[in-house]
Amino acid sequence: MSFSPSLLRILGTNISHALIDTTRPSEQRLFQAIIVQAFEDALNPSPTKTETYYKIDAHNWFTYPDSLFEKICWLAGFDPDIITDRYKRLLDNGQVTFSSTQKTWVQYRKLYRAYRGSSSSNERRDIMAKIRKLKF
Repeated sequence: MSFSPSLLRILGTNISHALIDTTRPSEQRLFQAIIVQAFEDALNPSPTKTETYYKIDAHNWFTYPDSLFEKICWLAGFDPDIITDRYKRLLDNGQVTFSSTQKTWVQYRKLYRAYRGSSSSNERRDIMAKIRKLKF
């Protein structure tokens, strides 16, 4: 597996060293790839709907870690706290940001899920009106 030098630099020395260590078992490298993909998704500046959805999913995965996140980190050979701390530092220093278009896509997704989950036609109409007001 190969990684971009800029991504390795962003992830820091300890994480990068573990990623480029080719002596690690292939199963561990598989779980490392999941974490790397999540970092790449979170750092992606693309304003497209699909890429924004990947970005917010990665963001939520890092900021609200669950037992699956922790298991993947441990199987990758990383302490989950180190991974979440690294992501939070990326947020704090402005390396992970959401553009206005990306924020709008996130709002659209939230409203659309509410629309699909609504059982009342009045509520659906109100949500649809909010969706139509979104500016991309």
